[in-house]
Amino acid sequence: MKSRIIALAIVAVALAGCGGGKGVAGLKAYEIGEYDRAQKLLDKASRSEKDRYKRGEYSFYLGECYRRKGLYRRAATAYRAASRSRYDNEKTLLLLGDCHRAAGNLDDAAEAYALHLVRSANSRQAQIGQESVELTRKAIAQIDGYDYKTPPDSGYILSLAKHFNSKFSDYSPAYVGDSYEVVYFTSMRVAKRRKKMNRITGQGNSNIFMSKIDGGGEWTEPEALSEPFATQIDDGTPSLTPDGRTMFFTRCPYNADAISNAQCFETTRSGGRWGEPKRVAPGNDTTLMVAHPAISPDGQTLYFVSDRDGGLGGKDIWLSQRQTDGSWGEAQNAGPFINSAGDEMFPYVRDNGQLYFSSNGHPGYGGLDIFCATQTDGRTTVRNMGVPINSLGDDFGITFKGNLEEGLFSSNRGSTKGIDNLYVFSLPPLILQAEGTMKSSTGQPLEHAFVRIVGTNGTNTKLRLPDDGVFSLRLEPENEYIILCGARGHLNKKLSISTLGKGKSETLTLNVELEKAE
Repeated sequence: MKSRIIALAIVAVALAGCGGGKGVAGLKAYEIGEYDRAQKLLDKASRSEKDRYKRGEYSFYLGECYRRKGLYRRAATAYRAASRSRYDNEKTLLLLGDCHRAAGNLDDAAEAYALHLVRSANSRQAQIGQESVELTRKAIAQIDGYDYKTPPDSGYILSLAKHFNSKFSDYSPAYVGDSYEVVYFTSMRVAKRRKKMNRITGQGNSNIFMSKIDGGGEWTEPEALSEPFATQIDDGTPSLTPDGRTMFFTRCPYNADAISNAQCFETTRSGGRWGEPKRVAPGNDTTLMVAHPAISPDGQTLYFVSDRDGGLGGKDIWLSQRQTDGSWGEAQNAGPFINSAGDEMFPYVRDNGQLYFSSNGHPGYGGLDIFCATQTDGRTTVRNMGVPINSLGDDFGITFKGNLEEGLFSSNRGSTKGIDNLYVFSLPPLILQAEGTMKSSTGQPLEHAFVRIVGTNGTNTKLRLPDDGVFSLRLEPENEYIILCGARGHLNKKLSISTLGKGKSETLTLNVELEKAE
């Protein structure tokens, strides 16, 4: 008993030596993941602390709290204060650059990355940050001027999913079944009379909500799933098998004294009710993080997020194969094409086998961006989904209606409070065509005028033109064409056009004049 009292006394002295008061309490809250509570404590501590080193330490972790809550402007201010103090953390300038970029302050971001490279000349994260700044510079006009009606180069159009959203964060949607008339999603909304907020987010606990299309074709008011789902702890990020009968989700138990790893659970529906959730532990290891589950269409591969040893840095995407006894095999890292030194999260496997995920470690526009990984002939290629799917903020949690180019995703774009909203996206049919008028350079009518179009896709068509010389040609995406124009008594003219890389509908205008033959 005496030895325990002495040990407690030693700990108390050590804590007092670290600054005590709100600063120590704030760092402790940060260590166990209570970012909202830590933010409030560290904000006060950083303002009142006289010791420059401690003030810098409090500012750095204050920045970490803001960053984890998606409050990038505030995070940048805190990191900048930390960088000017005696507190030296090798990540400060790198994180400062990331947050400046997510806040749209591109010049400040470029300066922070450059300063970080002076200290760490081979920092791949800083180099990617610089690439991302230039990528954002090119797209900033689209990002700032996007009106959600005219599709940009990616072709996708967006609208807020107002029927799902609240004044709190709503994110990570999932369709139930193949009719796409039922949607599950995660929400941090709270009842009007409830005042207690989550110490991690400053919002309500995350719960899984459901909405469905009613007899009138409208989405119903979202309702939280009842038992066996929890309401007093965090449940979220649902992923369902194609038949809608099995669901995997994340559960985050709360521990006031230590960090609690996120856990994955599996539940099966029978008779309209979900059964008791069972813990999913790849390799039978229950001590490691298993979050953001995504089940493959065949139900045999589970993708998830973890910060376990053996990763490439930050949080990585891992996968596990279902065994013949129903358990899950040893976790395998998804590899360097998918994972980076940053965070990769929110995986989703589409019906066609493509893996979608969010990352702040690949070149992007700011915060988390959504990427698509495709495997062809054993080689994995990863592409940024582009504007408007991605923005300066955090974009994540995408889901498609099967193989249709439409679905839902979540984003905190434009929110000064880091609030996530659900968005509907769709890719309108790609219509490419060429139209114009053929006439003689002398102004005389053309006789027996024609257009022949030959394409790399095998197209070889000849059209006879009316007296007015007006023509219209339907084009296919990702092709190159030779167009031969001719008429009796005139010299032929050859034109080349291409639809390579065109992601939105377009009409090419071809006004052709033919020289009269000698």
